[in-house]
Amino acid sequence: MVPGIQAALAAAIGFATVACGDHETRPPTDLAIPDTVTHEPPPPDSPPSNPAQPDSTPSDTSSNPAGPAIPAPQELLASALSVSEVRLSWKDASASEAGFEISRSTSEVTGPYTLISTAAANLTTFSDATLSPGERYCYQVRAKAGEGNASSAHSNQVCAVTMSGATPPVRIVTFGDSNTEWGVNGVDPRVLARSYLSEGSYLAAMAPHTSDQLAGKIETRWKAARSNAVRAVNHAISSTTTGGGGFGGANRHSSGAPHARTAVAGITRFEGEVLGLRWPWSGGERVSSKYTDGAVRRVQAFAPEPNDFVYVSMGTNDPGSRMSTQQTLTNLQWMIDRWLAAGRSADHFLLTTLAPRTGALGTSFPALNNGIRALAASRGVVLIDLATHTSPDNGRTWRSDSFHVGDGLHYSETVRDWLADQVVTEMSRRVP
Repeated sequence: MVPGIQAALAAAIGFATVACGDHETRPPTDLAIPDTVTHEPPPPDSPPSNPAQPDSTPSDTSSNPAGPAIPAPQELLASALSVSEVRLSWKDASASEAGFEISRSTSEVTGPYTLISTAAANLTTFSDATLSPGERYCYQVRAKAGEGNASSAHSNQVCAVTMSGATPPVRIVTFGDSNTEWGVNGVDPRVLARSYLSEGSYLAAMAPHTSDQLAGKIETRWKAARSNAVRAVNHAISSTTTGGGGFGGANRHSSGAPHARTAVAGITRFEGEVLGLRWPWSGGERVSSKYTDGAVRRVQAFAPEPNDFVYVSMGTNDPGSRMSTQQTLTNLQWMIDRWLAAGRSADHFLLTTLAPRTGALGTSFPALNNGIRALAASRGVVLIDLATHTSPDNGRTWRSDSFHVGDGLHYSETVRDWLADQVVTEMSRRVP
């Protein structure tokens, strides 16, 4: 990506300093935005960007009535979590449209665009499902005229690249707190990258993970070992717990982020982010300095298929919310049971024990880790024993200072490397 565009998008996302647990993070310094996703601002209301080739989108089909143009769709986002499909989500800014027109470009974000489909009034999603693997597709949407008004201008323009590689494609969601969300370099405590759920403008929803994060490391190792198409989605949020929704602690962290069992419109965060229910589920975040455009649409979520996985590593923040060990175990069991109820295999659910947390809040970790091992065995899910790797005493103290970033709480990069190796090994055993 051109450096100027990368800097502009990073600035648009607007990451800010945020406190997590007993450690304050610093602004990311190198959030990498690869050219698999592209965003352009909405075009002006003037003629199409390529007048030499007449635009086949709404300006050619409306009769230009005397009424004012209705508002354009806002905050268009695209997600390519398939070898053949791109899903679109936008916000409806008009109360009187007759429908929406979706246009696609297979060349550049600037066009030319061709009308490919329409959507009914009040709909805000569209699936383009007859695409080719590894190809870049760009989109724009506008509202068709209704009630005597003129059709709207186009929305912003977005691009996405479909997955590529051998079949079957493989996807995994990494679900957890800051230790799963963040990317760090070695034992340096500076946070280099965060998930799109953590903070920022709506554009953060299209900002992928980086090679410093667990999700990025999983993809890198998978590609080195296997030819199957792969995509890892980072659905972790710092400072969050297994609870909320009446199942321990508050519903939200002070940042506004929902906890795992907090429900919005009847769907919990776990169900929206891991099971892809009510796509794109929104966490209901309010406009703030961290969520500058308000609620974050989980456009990178998907309904898991037989070769998909989930990685869950949560509970580190539960004691700080006065949650008992039993409540944490009950919440983790609920997540497993929801996965199984969705028809997914137990051995595609990867569950970790917990690394140490220095101080009084970590005293319950040995008992919690014993409970996690027993839970994994009883439900038949895959256990990744992080506690044994990082601690000589079952999660009470650290085996080495090289395993954390100096705060006794957050993993160093070497732990994420080890975790990625374990995850890819377990995934590879189960994918043909």
